Amino acid sequence: MIAWFNGDLLPLGGINIAATDRGFLLGDGFFETMAAQNGHIVRFKDHMERLNLTSQKLNLPLPYSHEEIEQAIKDILLASQLTTCRAAIRLTITRGSGPRGLMPPLEITPNVLISASEAPENYSAAIVKTVRSVRRNEFSPTSTIKSLCYMDNIFAIQEAKEAGADEALLLNTSGHIAEGTVSNIFFIEGDTLLTPQVSDGALPGTVRKATLDCARQLGLKVVEKSLSPDIIQSCDEAFLTNSLYRVRAIYEIDGRLMPQDVWTHKLLSALKAQET
Repeated sequence: MIAWFNGDLLPLGGINIAATDRGFLLGDGFFETMAAQNGHIVRFKDHMERLNLTSQKLNLPLPYSHEEIEQAIKDILLASQLTTCRAAIRLTITRGSGPRGLMPPLEITPNVLISASEAPENYSAAIVKTVRSVRRNEFSPTSTIKSLCYMDNIFAIQEAKEAGADEALLLNTSGHIAEGTVSNIFFIEGDTLLTPQVSDGALPGTVRKATLDCARQLGLKVVEKSLSPDIIQSCDEAFLTNSLYRVRAIYEIDGRLMPQDVWTHKLLSALKAQET
């Protein structure tokens, strides 16, 4: 597998990260997951906009321009023979090396790693379980960014997998629905699409944004608000979104089988059409 590391294409297994790198030691950094379809980077502009916002929030300047990042991804896709399929792209940025302790150094040299691998074209309907051992802290500044520290999500998905589920659903500290470990969640009730508001701990996902736009175009009412877990028992259908899924239907959530997936498939088709 080939990766791009600080400007060079290298075998992924041969990349050396310094033992003093703050991303390795402290999770001091962030990442983006993108999809490519037949060599085309999907929603690249939206991802770069979120990358800029995260960079500013963490005071971690991007050492490369958007154009350089785009070219690096294209180089990896070509070198990895991933231009005729669906591919998952992982862009990781760390603050680089620093002295012992938590305080970041005044002068930094960030490390940038980009890798890609083949991704499924379609996903089966998911089984989802609400986890109780972990809560999303909606007041944390990291709740709206893709921080390198993902331990809460790891604990949550382990609990869900042990219960036979594909994805874990996280509640926030107020008991409202926040998101999945790698996904945003949506519910359909009649002609209304509902999803947790960002202030409840939902990541402002790029596909979340695209799904809201598509829903409006298809004639659905769109509501972003605090959602009680009670909606799991009352909704007509539910689905997950992320850059790789686009839209993934939910077959079962907390033991309840979803009665239908009509709008789920309409929204999936609409998002697929945007990638051509």
